[in-house]
Amino acid sequence: MDMIKTNRSIAGWSVSFACIILLAGCSDAREQAAHTPTAPQQAVASPVSVNAQPANPPAAPTSNPGSDSAANASTNSNDKVSLASVPGPAQQADAGKAAAAKPKIDIQTPYDRDKPTLLGLSLKSSIEDVTSKYGNPKEQFVMDAESDPITVYDYADFLAGFNKQNQLEFIDVRSSEINPGLNGLKLGQSTSAVYKALGQPDSNTSFVFTYKSTGALLKLDIDPKADKVNSIKLFAAE
Repeated sequence: MDMIKTNRSIAGWSVSFACIILLAGCSDAREQAAHTPTAPQQAVASPVSVNAQPANPPAAPTSNPGSDSAANASTNSNDKVSLASVPGPAQQADAGKAAAAKPKIDIQTPYDRDKPTLLGLSLKSSIEDVTSKYGNPKEQFVMDAESDPITVYDYADFLAGFNKQNQLEFIDVRSSEINPGLNGLKLGQSTSAVYKALGQPDSNTSFVFTYKSTGALLKLDIDPKADKVNSIKLFAAE
């Protein structure tokens, strides 16, 4: 009996000792687990590519956005302007036509008060005489009058008016660029030039100089403040 008790005591003590050892092992394992640092989650992330761009890449040297396209547009614009400023064959042809259309004033004889002329034309010249010398007018209109309507040929540099008999009734010089045939006198010149070219007028009101001839009157409108000739007209008079 004592032997059996002894064996049971040893067996019980062995079981207790095994439990103590097992519990101790679990405790050590827990302590090791508690003290062992866990690997950060980034460690298991996929490796970063060597060629990946940094979060804030250094700013590259910048130029004005669209500067290349703007420069090209400017170049093209300048090309167009330069091309437009140089007359092409068609423009030169048009300019030549315009120059040819402008009447050529060719005065062969100086002004004569006894036989007054203006632009080389005398009063009562026919329409055919005028058009043969200066061509067709740029415009044509009628000045209504109860007794005698006047048909006006507008040559831009001067006007020519014809009565119902188709005879020249008046000439009105409108450009300082043409020679009216008055001994060198032109629109815009001074009264001293008038005296030099035509002599003393028959009538002088400071605003109007008139030179009378048989059946004709040469009239010059004067700007007294500027001292220049504003208009030159030759028209029929009784």
